[in-house]
Amino acid sequence: IARVRRVLKERKLIAERRHMEARLRELTLTDDLTKLFNSRHFFEQIQSEIDRATRYKHPLSLLLLDVDGFKHFNDTYGHLEGDKVLSKLGEIIRGCMRKNDSGYRYGGDEFTAILPMTRGSEAVTVAERIRQEFCTAKFTPKPGQDFEATVSIGITERNQEEGWEE
Repeated sequence: IARVRRVLKERKLIAERRHMEARLRELTLTDDLTKLFNSRHFFEQIQSEIDRATRYKHPLSLLLLDVDGFKHFNDTYGHLEGDKVLSKLGEIIRGCMRKNDSGYRYGGDEFTAILPMTRGSEAVTVAERIRQEFCTAKFTPKPGQDFEATVSIGITERNQEEGWEE
């Protein structure tokens, strides 16, 4: 019986350790504010997606997003209110992504999204959906002061003849 208890205890410790390792990995790859992946993970993932697109000759598109006038908003209303804007954009990006797509907070108010097996024309649809949802979001940095933020989005489709250089 003592041996069984010891084995069960060891299994429980191993399971807890695996869970903690998975959680730690998640924390190192995720931006806490936006719940999107961070730039470290972006560079790992983009190389993997380029390799896959090259191997299978699939299209690959990338969105680059930037909150319009964000520095002025932050300077005027403070970083806590700015964080609400960034958090909302992260939520919208996550909501507009397909299962195979991935969104990233690249830094500050800059975001990116990798859209595997997606042509540029299809990426326009995703970008427009993000843009429309974000411009309908309402922010109230001060009582009685509603603010509507906008986002600029650049779209590119990878040319099959191009490589990836950092």
